[in-house]
Amino acid sequence: MCAAYRNIQLDGLRGIAALNVAIFHTILGMDESLIQRVVYGKFSELNGPYDWLAKIVLKVFSGETAVFIFFVLSGAVLFQNLMRDRSPPVVTASRFIVRRTFRIYPALIACLLFMTAVSAFMGHPIILTNLLINAFLFDFPINGVTWTLNVEMVGVAFVLLAYFGYRVAGLIGLGVVVTGIWLFLKFAGMPIALTFKYFWFYFVVGMIIPTGAGSSVAKFLPAWSIIPIMLTVIFFKSTLQQIAIGLLVTMLFYDRAGRFGSWLSASWSQFLGRISYSFYLYNFVVFVNLCAYVKSFTWVANHPIEAGLLASVVTVMATIPLAYLSMRYVEMPGIALGRQLTSRSELTKVQAT
Repeated sequence: MCAAYRNIQLDGLRGIAALNVAIFHTILGMDESLIQRVVYGKFSELNGPYDWLAKIVLKVFSGETAVFIFFVLSGAVLFQNLMRDRSPPVVTASRFIVRRTFRIYPALIACLLFMTAVSAFMGHPIILTNLLINAFLFDFPINGVTWTLNVEMVGVAFVLLAYFGYRVAGLIGLGVVVTGIWLFLKFAGMPIALTFKYFWFYFVVGMIIPTGAGSSVAKFLPAWSIIPIMLTVIFFKSTLQQIAIGLLVTMLFYDRAGRFGSWLSASWSQFLGRISYSFYLYNFVVFVNLCAYVKSFTWVANHPIEAGLLASVVTVMATIPLAYLSMRYVEMPGIALGRQLTSRSELTKVQAT
């Protein structure tokens, strides 16, 4: 697989999305009743100005929307990388699966072991069964946010099969494979893929972006359209939001977002983008323990939004060093090992045997 061109605007978007997840989780950690009452509650059912304020803040910093963006980004970037690979199918598939596994699992395992050590130190030992279940992504008893990694790993097979359909018959082939997989997920009982069936469409949106169809859409998107697109991403749900996220990523993918793209290219957002995966993992460790402490103050019960926003500053600052160390000493070596194992010379040796 060729070395992929790294789109720094997409990196910046990934970093901002990870930051939103941290803020969102910290606010909800102050008052979990906000989830049903405000996050999933209708505007017409909100109780007074404070709930309205909470609704707006949680829309702007929506961790759910951030996760949807992650899935679209994965679809776009992974499919783009596959489009550059013209190796035989077996080689393409093995290379893709191995590299994706070594991209996701080293940081995941390291984080789970870190959480196990922290829990043991605090007098709450984690049983081995829960560690293994979370490590294999069957369930998420240790680190709740790792449910998205289940979606990402199931998405590996989904994206790979869709690519082979595209390789054979273009967008028609992609559509045929996607439809077949969707029907399979809808009617077949696959426990490991039960979560993925709710999010497969985000990967489809992402996969279309690097194709000619995505390029054609990008040509008709003026830079000013980023404003209504962003507002739709933030304040709408369901199909409209899915389309808007796709258009947002498309504009950044093809460098059509003007000043917004330049803002995402800034050094600070690039740094967040580089550490975003580990930041996402370790943020859970930090905010759970921080929120348990902060909630002991009586003021927090009546001011969860203000308390959450203030505490999120601490959450972010405390997570960044952990994320950087993980990125530097776990993620990067894992990525390098995955590339080494799937280098052309190694694959040639495997084929020869």
